[in-house]
Amino acid sequence: MYGLIVCTKCRVHAQIITVGTSKTVQCQRCGARLELRKLQLINTSEDRDVIVKARTLMQAKIQTNGSVHTVHATGPNCQIPQKNIINGDIHPYVPEDSRNVRSRDPVKIILENISGKAEMSIDELEEKCSVHGIERILIEKVIARLLETGDLYSPENGKVKKV
Repeated sequence: MYGLIVCTKCRVHAQIITVGTSKTVQCQRCGARLELRKLQLINTSEDRDVIVKARTLMQAKIQTNGSVHTVHATGPNCQIPQKNIINGDIHPYVPEDSRNVRSRDPVKIILENISGKAEMSIDELEEKCSVHGIERILIEKVIARLLETGDLYSPENGKVKKV
């Protein structure tokens, strides 16, 4: 059986996999190692031609900054009502509780929230970033990475400042 996935790291590449043959797959675009058990299968089929068509649609939708779920909603395994298909055309699917948590890069949000040359407490920064839907654990990881790369520094314990 064939499956269609989208890389969760670069989010710009859809690829076809053989379901059940391995535990990890490498993104053909960015090279990231992806654990299959953590990925959502956008579409599955025994027929390779069906998956190739679904991948083509998905890749076109991604290239035009469309919703990944739009093509998923047209697949045979999707439980979402297909009210987004009008006269054969695919229209963006917007979930009822539409919260686009991953709409922007967490690094950019964190750097934008640190005001100018002033230092900021990590707790205050986490509060500002949580408004954008970024989880505390991700904020801590991004801050640690920014400290390592030298984009931020810590003038005193519990505070950060832009370089």
